[in-house]
Amino acid sequence: MKEYIYCDTCREETLHELVRAEKNLYRCTECGSYTIHTPRREMKIRAIISTGSESVKGSIKAYEGDKIEKGDEYIVDTEDGHKIGEVTSIELKNGQRAESGTVGEIETVWLRDVGEVELRMSLHKRSVTSPYKMVVDGETEFEVGETIYIDGKRFRIHRIKLISGGVLRKEGSRARARDIRRVYAKYEGR
Repeated sequence: MKEYIYCDTCREETLHELVRAEKNLYRCTECGSYTIHTPRREMKIRAIISTGSESVKGSIKAYEGDKIEKGDEYIVDTEDGHKIGEVTSIELKNGQRAESGTVGEIETVWLRDVGEVELRMSLHKRSVTSPYKMVVDGETEFEVGETIYIDGKRFRIHRIKLISGGVLRKEGSRARARDIRRVYAKYEGR
């Protein structure tokens, strides 16, 4: 078995071959020096990823001993394929919720889908406000002052409320769909 490992003699990652598995002893193929290397074990962690109001069970992979924190992004394996998620909550094996945890002590990770997000909008036409939802790529940017077309009608974005709690009002301010709680737009005609 061969693996790239940092060699103290060569002072870089070089190809090493396994000499004695029971002692995790490897030999550098460049200089011949020996080193003990314990490979890190990859673990699967139960994950629940939400897209809008719908949640799906899946799993993420991380190495034993790694730290997972709220806000980290992971690829979630689900029955429907892969999704990109941002960690929103962590449940430890003792049942407590935490902002972060170490792989091995984490029971479940909750994530929100940031690859494809449900964008909520409030569309204003005179005194009537209508709710509207659309699914967009999480990296799609929206800008205050931008004109958007919905069902053949023209609307102008005048405010963007962010998940972090802030509100963008200044013309030209931008945010990615994954960071937006709600977009407010006014009717401008057809």
